[in-house]
Amino acid sequence: MATFEVIPLQEARRLVMAPRRLAETEYREYVAALDANTAGRIELGEGDRPISVRARLKAAAKAEGKSLEIQRQGDTLVFWLSDASSGR
Repeated sequence: MATFEVIPLQEARRLVMAPRRLAETEYREYVAALDANTAGRIELGEGDRPISVRARLKAAAKAEGKSLEIQRQGDTLVFWLSDASSGR
C-alpha cells in the first residue's frame, strides 16, 4: 500500500530537481552564505574531480555576482570571497 507523508516544500523541490540543477543550486547557496569573515570548505568524495568542483564554484560565484579565491590542499578545496567581490 502507498504511504503518505507531509514534507517541507524545499525538500520536495530538491527531490524532483535534476541532479545537475541540484548541484548548481547547492553551490550557489555555498557562495551566497559567504561574507568577508567566512570561507567555505569542500571535502572531495570518491569520484569527485577537483577541476569539476572548482568549475562549479566559479560558475556559482559568477551567478551570484561574486569572485572567489579557491585553493586546493589534497582532497579539500577551500574558498573565500576575493577582494574584487568585497570592493576593496
